[in-house]
Amino acid sequence: MHPSPSLGVVFASALCLSLALGTPVRAAMQPTITIAEGTNAVISGGAAYLTTPGLRLNACDIVRTGPQSLVQIEYEDGSKIEIGPDTRLVFDLPSAGAAVVGPHFLLSGWAKLTAAKRDAKALPFRIDTPHFELLLPTGVTTLRAAADGGAFFVEQGSAFAITGAGARQAVGAGRTYSRKAGPDRGSVVERADPAFVKAMPGAFRDTLPSMLDRLKSRTVQPRPATGVDVAQAEAWVRNEPALSVCLSDPTVRSAQEALDRHGFELGPIDGILGPRTQAALRGYQRKNGITPTGQLDAATLRSLDLAERR
Repeated sequence: MHPSPSLGVVFASALCLSLALGTPVRAAMQPTITIAEGTNAVISGGAAYLTTPGLRLNACDIVRTGPQSLVQIEYEDGSKIEIGPDTRLVFDLPSAGAAVVGPHFLLSGWAKLTAAKRDAKALPFRIDTPHFELLLPTGVTTLRAAADGGAFFVEQGSAFAITGAGARQAVGAGRTYSRKAGPDRGSVVERADPAFVKAMPGAFRDTLPSMLDRLKSRTVQPRPATGVDVAQAEAWVRNEPALSVCLSDPTVRSAQEALDRHGFELGPIDGILGPRTQAALRGYQRKNGITPTGQLDAATLRSLDLAERR
């Protein structure tokens, strides 16, 4: 079962943990923890859980790693994300109409993204940071985010750096993109930056084995993680404007309750318009002759008797 959120605390219902106990929506694009070394936690539903291999992540779950830690997250198409020490990564920010896998948000620390070679029509992966957005159709990229700026190195393939102004810059294999905090426009160097490589987690220099196949049939029960300041995670979300979509919306919660009454499976009722809720909305809209947008538009709100909520 999913942990039961507190109805009286907004943030307690802002983060939801999928435990892979049912049939997930977009299963191929739902990440699964496959390797967890060191002291780590998944912060979800106002609580902290151990990063147990086999655990699936859902919209707005936060993986927080400690010193000398490593977590590997895998997708069924062969793609994966490795998370280095002292890192905070938020998964699957709800984003209306975003044609990407994710976006995920690297608040701070290190991540290595491997986007498997797939069909040309496959969605690219996107990881946002406080300083830029990384878009990777296929290839291998290592990125870092800190208070003073961020950078990424493209090991294979070709990536794109997107800044807040909407500017897009291509970054080819063997090149490093970096951008300082503030008005800096970012720059590309034609090599691996020595300081970046020196600071990079040692585990990122190797290719970790895939563990997903042996974990597919595993039923995982969450185990509480002790010594984790969950209240601090609330500050992370509230202090980063891009993460406002991970705060619970009362109208979304009411819509989820209504969809649940109509028999649509959408996971935990958490007030977040994530991919499972969007899929349930599209099913409801098709059944009721409404354009299947997956959004809470005016026609859907009227049909669910929630028009006065907006």
